[in-house]
Amino acid sequence: MKKLNSGRMILLLSLLALFSVLEIEKIKEIGRWNTMQNKTISDAEYRRDFFSREMLAEKDRLSNECIIFLENVENEVIYYPVPESTVDKSLKTSFVNGWMEERHYNGTSGHEGTDIMASKNERGIYPVVSMTEGTVTNLGWLEKGGYRVGITTESGTYYYYAHLDCYSNLKKGDRVKAGELLGYMGDSGYGEEGTKGKFAVHLHVGIYSWKNGEEISVNPYYVLKYLENKKLKYAYS
Repeated sequence: MKKLNSGRMILLLSLLALFSVLEIEKIKEIGRWNTMQNKTISDAEYRRDFFSREMLAEKDRLSNECIIFLENVENEVIYYPVPESTVDKSLKTSFVNGWMEERHYNGTSGHEGTDIMASKNERGIYPVVSMTEGTVTNLGWLEKGGYRVGITTESGTYYYYAHLDCYSNLKKGDRVKAGELLGYMGDSGYGEEGTKGKFAVHLHVGIYSWKNGEEISVNPYYVLKYLENKKLKYAYS
């Protein structure tokens, strides 16, 4: 009888331990859910991990605000911004996740974008196309960004292309299609208008939300990874 009671006691203790673990996991899950639901577009982790596989997999856990912005970008982006050359296969591009790395020009700041680097460090060779449909809402010189184009989509998302060498035949207010030529990759910026050669040839890509008049950047790296196999083919060398 004592052995039987001992066996029952062990079983009861085991079940109690199991239920305790399950309850703790349930509480943790509720905590994770509440944390995700309280995130906004301005949340640092949301901005850093934007469009990552992990975020897309857990999209339904996000707040409505974060889901809407994520889905807007997901539905808008169609092409990688630098076409593949059909003439010279050595003309490649590359990029790394440099989100919020330090930049030093007129002080120190965090890098709010992704730099697409050119394998051939020569301005005016690589064409730059729009990743999305939209309207040209900014065109011209910025001290940091050099010659830049800003495209705003119907959702209000802003796509920023900077350090261009020159533009295509664009003007502010023009409607552009996804894949339409915006200009050519360069090394403009970090000075008065026309300044070039302060850094290697590359394209700076930025993605921004406008929330109540506030500009909020998100990390373009995972968007570009998603688009890496969606390149147009252009004849250039």
